Amino acid sequence: MDFQDVVRATQTGRSFKIKQPRFWVLCSLYLPDQIAENLPAIDVAKVRGQYLLGFNFKPVKGEYFPYGGHIWKVSNNPIQFPARYKTTGRKDSPFILAQYESTYESEAEMFATMLQLSVNSN
Repeated sequence: MDFQDVVRATQTGRSFKIKQPRFWVLCSLYLPDQIAENLPAIDVAKVRGQYLLGFNFKPVKGEYFPYGGHIWKVSNNPIQFPARYKTTGRKDSPFILAQYESTYESEAEMFATMLQLSVNSN
């Protein structure tokens, strides 16, 4: 069997896409005043307030996630406001509160911090 035959044997006629739906959550990010005083105002405006963030899985209380150069901790289980009637229309997104944990400068530092936090939480 030639190398080209091996390549042709492994190819499929159709391409497949893995669709992973995002779980959109309204996050209220709380940045302490002591931290905000040491950051530029433009950076503080990006991470203080309410933002609609997408997650691969439903966030749970105590979970850590990176956003905007900081690591945040989910401080409550998602609150889902119920629809008033059975509807096929759009529903309000769930709501969570997130507290500031730490700041990171690079992806490597972020992964190291997330690993350290996950080890400490077990």
